[in-house]
Amino acid sequence: MPSSGGTSLYYELNSAIQNATNIHANNDWISDSMSYFISIIIIQMILKMPMRLFGMTTNLLALLVYQKCGLKDGISVCFTALTISDEICLLASFMASLLGYLDLEVHVKPYLSLYYISFVLPFYGFMFYNISTAITVFLAIQKCCCISLPWNFKSYFSKRRCVAAVSCIHLSGLILYVPFTATAFPFVEVFDLTTNSTRLVFSWSKAFLNDVFPILKAINYISIPFIAEILVLISTVVLAIKLGESVKFRYSASGFVAPTKAQNNTPTSKCFLGATNSLTESAKCRNTLDLGKQKSSHGVHSLTAKDLRATQAVNFVAVLFVTTNTPDVVVFLGSLLSPQFSSTGRYYNTYKLCIELQDLLHVVNLSLNLFIYLKFNTRFAIVFKSLFSGENK
Repeated sequence: MPSSGGTSLYYELNSAIQNATNIHANNDWISDSMSYFISIIIIQMILKMPMRLFGMTTNLLALLVYQKCGLKDGISVCFTALTISDEICLLASFMASLLGYLDLEVHVKPYLSLYYISFVLPFYGFMFYNISTAITVFLAIQKCCCISLPWNFKSYFSKRRCVAAVSCIHLSGLILYVPFTATAFPFVEVFDLTTNSTRLVFSWSKAFLNDVFPILKAINYISIPFIAEILVLISTVVLAIKLGESVKFRYSASGFVAPTKAQNNTPTSKCFLGATNSLTESAKCRNTLDLGKQKSSHGVHSLTAKDLRATQAVNFVAVLFVTTNTPDVVVFLGSLLSPQFSSTGRYYNTYKLCIELQDLLHVVNLSLNLFIYLKFNTRFAIVFKSLFSGENK
């Protein structure tokens, strides 16, 4: 059954090429039978299939909530677009695995081969994964600019401009994938001895194998992951630093001091306690708050409570992306440095196992954003709860 999703598509394509040319022998430390058991039975069927269903459910719930909340700003537009692309990616890979299972295990053999369709769907699923990656990069850079640059950068990311940016990202994905994949799968009629009938399948075109696939590999499996990793990692570090500064500033501007053990872990405000004792201390408190307002007119200190939560949500989405994308970069670096660690090399079973594990991390990345939205978006959490309580919010 095809692994059919994420980076495992690259393994499947190289496997199809090498099976057609019979170029390797098994000298890997992992046997073919062990590789099949771990990759297909454990990772694909036991782990990835349920996780895909879980992710499809969480993204569908998130879309229902955003539909009720409405797209009121640029951040909600980007998060909604991210949720849609995550949902389509999971749906495409799930359908590909299901069709492959129906063909190989259940032996459902219609005129149009389900097995070959299970190879086509992941191309477009991976297209939407790249779209999700691009939206994550856009969100991270957007928030990084808004809280780190000295002028009011937030106004540049209006709702209308975010809609335009997301639309351009989707258009770029279509331009990148559709012309390439159109050359990959020329469908032909062949006589199938197992069904004693003529069936429609596709054959690998030479133009795709020799010209198109190397370009797709360079763009989608090397360039995009590396560039996205670097940009999101830098933005994540900047966001983490600036968020720390913002929290400290909010405490100092409001007059609160950090709690101590002697105070039974109870935060105390010098200004507000002093205000009850003397007018002089009250004046000092007002001066401190006024100074805070003056300082908050630029940069990180201008964040409202809502902006701070939105920035934290973006930062967590970025951290989740970096965590699940870094092994992908490491695996492909390894395959570049050691050709034996590839789908056509000596350690192809080990490589396949690493690819399947990485694809599992991709599925995790596509499935958990709902919980980030619930944590940092109060309105989102209220509407989410109303879906199950029957209340209208």
